[in-house]
Amino acid sequence: MLKNFPEEVINLWNNGEIRGMVLLSLLLQTFLIVFGSRRKTAARILVRILVWSAYLLADSVATFALGNLARSQRDSSGDSSEKANNFIQAFWAPFLLLHLGGPDTITAYSIEDNELWLRHALGLVVQVGVAFYVFSRSLDSGILTFIAIPVFIVGIMKYAERTWVLSSSSSEGLKKSVLSKFRPFYPLKALTKTRYQALVGNYFLQAYTFLDISMFMMQDLVPGIPALIKSQELISKNKAEDAFKVVEIELGLIYDMLYTKAPLIYSRAGIILRSISFLLTFTAFITFQVLIDKHAYSTIDITITYLLFAAAVFLEYYAFLCLVFSDWTLIWLEDEGWNAQNSAIYSLIRTLTRSKRWSRSIAQHDLISCCIENRSLRCLKSLGINEKMRQMFVHRVDMNGDLQRFIFGHLQNKAEKMKEDFDLIDKNLRSKIIGQRGDGVLERAGRLQDYKWCTTEVEFSRSILVWHLATEICYVKDASNVSKEYETSRCLSEYMVYLLVMRPNMLSKGIGDEGYLDTLQDLQRLNPHNTKGDKAKKGVVDGILRSELSLDDITFQSLWKIAKSVVIGGEKLANQLLRLESKRWEMINEVWVEMVAYAAAHCPWKEHTQQLRRGGELLTHVSLLMLHLGLTEQYEFTRFDGDEVSVLDFFSSDQSRKYQSAVEKYAKGIIDMSMSKPVEALYRYLAKTADTSLSGPNEEEDEEHLLALIQR
Repeated sequence: MLKNFPEEVINLWNNGEIRGMVLLSLLLQTFLIVFGSRRKTAARILVRILVWSAYLLADSVATFALGNLARSQRDSSGDSSEKANNFIQAFWAPFLLLHLGGPDTITAYSIEDNELWLRHALGLVVQVGVAFYVFSRSLDSGILTFIAIPVFIVGIMKYAERTWVLSSSSSEGLKKSVLSKFRPFYPLKALTKTRYQALVGNYFLQAYTFLDISMFMMQDLVPGIPALIKSQELISKNKAEDAFKVVEIELGLIYDMLYTKAPLIYSRAGIILRSISFLLTFTAFITFQVLIDKHAYSTIDITITYLLFAAAVFLEYYAFLCLVFSDWTLIWLEDEGWNAQNSAIYSLIRTLTRSKRWSRSIAQHDLISCCIENRSLRCLKSLGINEKMRQMFVHRVDMNGDLQRFIFGHLQNKAEKMKEDFDLIDKNLRSKIIGQRGDGVLERAGRLQDYKWCTTEVEFSRSILVWHLATEICYVKDASNVSKEYETSRCLSEYMVYLLVMRPNMLSKGIGDEGYLDTLQDLQRLNPHNTKGDKAKKGVVDGILRSELSLDDITFQSLWKIAKSVVIGGEKLANQLLRLESKRWEMINEVWVEMVAYAAAHCPWKEHTQQLRRGGELLTHVSLLMLHLGLTEQYEFTRFDGDEVSVLDFFSSDQSRKYQSAVEKYAKGIIDMSMSKPVEALYRYLAKTADTSLSGPNEEEDEEHLLALIQR
């Protein structure tokens, strides 16, 4: 192919190919160093595209450059100047290994990359072999060879670090780490009453304490009720803004564990390795500066070598700054008794360097506003364009304190209900409470029977769409009378539709694209002149309300069950809500926050962790708040938790008696249940308690042993 180009172009390419690849690799590494962690706080898709492109290109370019270096070293014939250039270019091989090790700010673009650690381990062996081949071919270059040795060591260290971190952050590696730390399954066991009092008001130490149970839960492991009680007691002492701040810090730590070199660099071994790599790199740089005759080599090659050294030193320096100004360091200092004055100064410095740990914004998607845009809906159905087209109709609003207080207050009320008579021990009750998706609010208001058709009797995604339409209609009709307090309803409504349209994997299964697109088409028919703005929106709303056909309930139910569009349901629900003279918006508000809580509780942990690299989601923050308040099914009662004594310290004497009474009542229920079932069922239950003294369900002596264990 190159034969078709002029000879001057071919010579220019041959002479500059390796240099260009090395400089491009250097540029990509510098970009990843600076911007690799920005995706944690940036929700804009442009940032993610740039980081994704740089992440994919970085390894390929460095590998390609190493291959070209190996090829160029096969034939070292030529004049002395050409040999000198080959020698100094071979000196770049260790730097390319360093590039393959990647920056500390990003080791994996997605959590799936962590599962490919074996591929990186194989790449480590192959690329080190290639670099060593290039290095060995330049052994005659004198002092330059000895200067390359420390850089070579640093390059191998960096590449090995990345491989180890990927392995540690894989699902298997995380589970092994969690099990080794909490065997036999006692997260928060170290949280004594004294420690608890020291944590109150300290966001960083609280977040670090909660990190244990979050990582435990994310591996689908099951902690006991004492962990639930301790977690609930600690998070409940915070105000809403403080609770969200604790979760924000905690999620920042989780992001670091999954996507950066945090598992290594914030350990003693990591600090030692950082010190060694910095000393070796700096020593090699000074030696190169003092001992190498710059006139013996090409000016361009010398310049590139200086750039490589400067980037290597900058990488180490930047890693040091990230280490010093990280949440992990502040947690360590506070835990070691860092005094208040120095802590305030340190926090001020950190405020100047990084003010937030996620985007602190909430995505919004409005069906009616989307339908009045002058876009062809057929474009939405085009393969590969679907998500990009929908992204055009998404906007973001800032997270505010009112919304935080409303959400946290709702979750606290649910948690307090569970604490009555220590009903939180009963997993079935917890499952019932977190399974409410608007029906709990309506039931307490005595209106559930009238609204079953749009809550419990339909798929969750269909319920979101119909309540969203009704909320928008009520908002337009009450625009002059709706207080800012109840704009929360509209915010949560548009956020849930955004999740349904853009992040469906975070929600339970439902009608999906088909119902969404059919609803958009029906709404667009109500705007035949393609007008825009608030006037067009009001026209669509009036059109929906004028479409009422005076259907009886049986006819409506028949149409509602077969219709893919939810416009007919939105009209009926809106009219029901508009007929409510008082507490309309209070009920709508509560319904939406209960829907958010339901979605948060049923979203897989994997989806939550994926969103951390996209600027974060409000749903993930709500999910962790619910986890710490005990609003999850993952906690299970077991008499062999090993932590029952310490948890009693959190109660008054009267509460301790109630707790023990609740435990006995729950255990008695298990006994009664087991009496009516084969002993195998009882054995399976007690197997969860890690009582290894049981030999098997078929031996006669086990039955008495099992019952004695429960009654103990």
